Amino acid sequence: MLRTSVSRVERWCDKTMSVMRERQLEACQERLSRWPSAGIFGTLCDDEVQKLFLFSYYAKEIKTRIPRLETLQALVKGRAKEEARYLSPREDELVKRMLMNNGAVCLEDWDEISAAEALISRLWCTLQITNDESAQLTLAPELIGTITQAMLAPEYTQAREKVFSFDATLHSLLYLAGFLHASVPMAHFYQQHQEPDGAMAILIARYLRAAFDYTETPEGEILLLHPGLADPDHLLAHLAHMKPQEIHITKEMMLGGMNGILPEEVASCEAMRGALYGAIRPEYDEEEVLEDLRMMAKQGADLAEMREVLESMLCVLPTPRMLNALSQLHLQTVRWLGMPSAVLN
Repeated sequence: MLRTSVSRVERWCDKTMSVMRERQLEACQERLSRWPSAGIFGTLCDDEVQKLFLFSYYAKEIKTRIPRLETLQALVKGRAKEEARYLSPREDELVKRMLMNNGAVCLEDWDEISAAEALISRLWCTLQITNDESAQLTLAPELIGTITQAMLAPEYTQAREKVFSFDATLHSLLYLAGFLHASVPMAHFYQQHQEPDGAMAILIARYLRAAFDYTETPEGEILLLHPGLADPDHLLAHLAHMKPQEIHITKEMMLGGMNGILPEEVASCEAMRGALYGAIRPEYDEEEVLEDLRMMAKQGADLAEMREVLESMLCVLPTPRMLNALSQLHLQTVRWLGMPSAVLN
């Protein structure tokens, strides 16, 4: 999902992972509220075609003038079979639900909104938001047969196996580094294909936009972000002034990244989880609070800042056990490259 640019926020209470996630989903919902309600396969005037095009992935991929309606329809139909193999996991799930439900589905939670936006950006789907704020996603009838055939073909299963491995690897690298330039995963994916071409580059770029948090450089390049990275510009500024470092990633590190926690982080994480039990305010979740604190530590937040965030989420005063667990979490969490090391405060 696109990470919208906002003015730099100084207080950690306003830029924890859970707060940023909520803001992103609200921004996504706002973008969808402005999306044209008509689908690409309807009878559209030139203005409607222009709006659909500018909201879609095609606007980033086609550098010439806006194509005619018939050309855009042909592009969508022509790519659908291959695209179906390289959907993000949530897109894939939504499409299958629509195929099993006559081409339409009601979105069940906020996490599905980003996948819905990606499917709309492909021009596969339309979205209707009713007065009671429920949202129905509809797959274009013209694509149902093509996508169904694509998902029943042996090539689909083979492609999804590669996507599963690819996805796990990228999540691991993002946990280890905090961010990743899109050229790295694209080169990794190309190693699995003997003859990569421009069409494959488009598919993978769409997949990255749909499956991960990202921002774009002024040159239009994709920068993948860990959802907990609060200030990408700050991190990149640090790295720009550092000497290049050679980093050896071990099998244990990769497995830890895939699991979302490194072996050396487990003990302090478990201690913090136990200390939080029964002490969190009703509007928060214990795992969410723990993840917010861990992501703060990975970015070099100091102990006083972590305590401030912790206290804002508690329904009791922090106990000595909590503060000791917080100190250990602060010390033992592995920092992202370029972030300050742990210092006792």
